[in-house]
Amino acid sequence: MRFQVLAEGEPRLVELAFGSETDLALVSRWRAPAAVAARPAVRDTLEFARLASKRWRYYRRSIATASSLDDFKSIVAREPQAEVSLLLIVCADWFARSRILGLAQCRRTYCHHLILEFLSVHPAIVGRAGPYVRGVGTGLVYGLAELAGLLGIPLIWGEATAYSAPFYAKTCGLPEVKDHLFIRGETLDHCRRQFRDEVQGET
Repeated sequence: MRFQVLAEGEPRLVELAFGSETDLALVSRWRAPAAVAARPAVRDTLEFARLASKRWRYYRRSIATASSLDDFKSIVAREPQAEVSLLLIVCADWFARSRILGLAQCRRTYCHHLILEFLSVHPAIVGRAGPYVRGVGTGLVYGLAELAGLLGIPLIWGEATAYSAPFYAKTCGLPEVKDHLFIRGETLDHCRRQFRDEVQGET
């Protein structure tokens, strides 16, 4: 799936795809520009990227890992209560600092819910270092909602931090998010509409 972000105020296309070991190798090379490296949100996003990589590799050894939408469906069809790991990445060749602009590490539970374990955006983007890019994290959340809809998953949930809670509240149209995030019902529908109508540029 493709969607739009803004790079220096201009619309640019990025790809939302299932990630692999090769993609995580690129994420391991993420570096924060010195001017923004000390900012808490920048430190957080680097830590989340490291933890997401570690978690995904652990799951590769312990549970099923989906490499595509069809692969995910096949795993669940074979074993309806399977826990399934998936890594979503946002990638683009035009972003000079890395081909990978962001990632979301998730796990499908045995009762067919989706846990968003880690969401991370490139530290230069979080720190607003050049080029100034907006919309990667928002596109990841909306893209996850669209994926959940395609798979018939009724709930996405995860933990929020002091820095991410306001972002999730704004992105999902919620009055408030504390230490847990729940995307379901009308909120899930809202995020799916936003993905199709806004970030994909269909209106």
